[in-house]
Amino acid sequence: MAVITVSRQFGAGGELLAKKLANELNFRLIDRKAIVEALTEMGLSPQLLKFDEQATKGEDAEKRQRFYLTALHEHLLTLADKESYVLVGRGGQFLFRNRPDAFHVLVCAPFNQRVQWVHEIYNLEKSPASLLVREHDRRKKRYLRQVFDRAWLDPEVYDLVVNTKTLTPQGAAALVRQAANFFLERNLRESTPVSARPPRREQNIADKQTPAFMHPSEEEFARMLNFYHIPWQYEPKTFPLQWDSEGRVTEAFSPDFYLPEQNLYVELTTQRQKLVWKKNKKARRLKELYPEVNVKIIYNKDYQHILESLGID
Repeated sequence: MAVITVSRQFGAGGELLAKKLANELNFRLIDRKAIVEALTEMGLSPQLLKFDEQATKGEDAEKRQRFYLTALHEHLLTLADKESYVLVGRGGQFLFRNRPDAFHVLVCAPFNQRVQWVHEIYNLEKSPASLLVREHDRRKKRYLRQVFDRAWLDPEVYDLVVNTKTLTPQGAAALVRQAANFFLERNLRESTPVSARPPRREQNIADKQTPAFMHPSEEEFARMLNFYHIPWQYEPKTFPLQWDSEGRVTEAFSPDFYLPEQNLYVELTTQRQKLVWKKNKKARRLKELYPEVNVKIIYNKDYQHILESLGID
């Protein structure tokens, strides 16, 4: 059996390369989605996934992360004895560093190029895109230093370093495939390729035809807007706020209303004051990543004042 580990800088296209490589070699792809499925089958809480490729602080958090990593690493090592796969991230280059059947790849690109790709892929302005790339670089560095006590950009760790500055995803995947094939032919001639798993059916989510308000205050607010002939849209857009190392959205913000004539998003909150900080945090993050977006949070006391001033009980 063989394991090909793909470490990647954020925005360098490592996830796409790994997917193409696994498909062309007929290997299983082990990414975040596959890990979620595996840990769920093991009966572990989905809450543990918050420790996935994340550095921790505090004794309790470190203890729970060790539990998660023990389960994850045991699963990956056991699986490597049964079938061949391409592993995306998770410190695989260090976890399998002493195994002769492991081939380690680093996918990188210049910082400005990665910012440009993030700008295009996630529809972010250049400044927020640059911030996001730097955040992920720091996060990965801290995680691998904390878990494996190693420098992840040390070229001596890898069998192949691929710079995607000028290579297309197809060209980069072909280059890695050739190098991996040479490795497999030399070291693993007796291995049997693993059959690809059948594709899973994607869940179809029907579009909402009419607003289904989540809280009575939202419906009340909509009636007020209608009374004053103010055009509005209910949750028309979701803004991604955080992405994991594979580019999947881990946190997002969907403001309750959009007022097109005012070009303003409005978020209502009737929560207790001590719970409001979560929405404030999301609003700050939204302004950080999307400075052109206007958003206003209407707090419970302000909302009640509006209703009272309009004579609405």
